Amino acid sequence: MTQPNLDKDLESLKDNVASLRADLSQITQTLLDKGKSETEVAKDRLIEELKFELDAAKAKGKETVESVESQIQEKPFLSLLIAFIVGLVLGKLFDRK
Repeated sequence: MTQPNLDKDLESLKDNVASLRADLSQITQTLLDKGKSETEVAKDRLIEELKFELDAAKAKGKETVESVESQIQEKPFLSLLIAFIVGLVLGKLFDRK
């Protein structure tokens, strides 16, 4: 009599393990999908932030160039003198004697 009960319990245990295996597989797949989705969202947000920062850097660079150009136009001889002195200093720094 105990053998049929044992067989029945064993079959029930096998079914439960198979059910747990399927549930675990489904949970794992759901977590993977959620992780991929969140990664895509984070990637898109990072790309947008980088584009914004790049545009800001371009604008700042353009402002700086315009500022330097206006200063050169206002004081061309002083600008030429400064460029000459900077050239001399750089020449001395990179002189390999």
